[in-house]
Amino acid sequence: MTKHRALFWLLTYQYLAGLSDTATGWLLVLEPQWTLTLMGVHRIPQPIEFASFAGVFVLGVGVTYLYATRLPLIAANTARWQTIWALTALIRTLVAVFLLGEILLGRMERAWLTVAITDGTLALIQWIGLSKGWLNFED
Repeated sequence: MTKHRALFWLLTYQYLAGLSDTATGWLLVLEPQWTLTLMGVHRIPQPIEFASFAGVFVLGVGVTYLYATRLPLIAANTARWQTIWALTALIRTLVAVFLLGEILLGRMERAWLTVAITDGTLALIQWIGLSKGWLNFED
């Protein structure tokens, strides 16, 4: 794969992850019950403000991805990009493990499995990318 093509896919991934979390976070903040229903969740947390509170964290992860896109893909920004990927991968890993445990224990609905799988998959992509040096930019 050419350098330009690899950078295109990296930015595409970054925008998709960022926009999806930013949108989901905003929706959870502004319309938590509707958003959870859209996700297939039937047991809505009470008080509903807890879902909005979680939405702020989802929004924060999304904005973090989008923040990285403003950093040019040059050697001087390698450490910044790696830090962003490590932190967002860590958060996603923790969310995926937590949700899987809660689902297996029967404390959360199976609808949350889509969130666990999505977060786990994106975390895995990022851990692999970090270990393979995908973010080692050259000038």
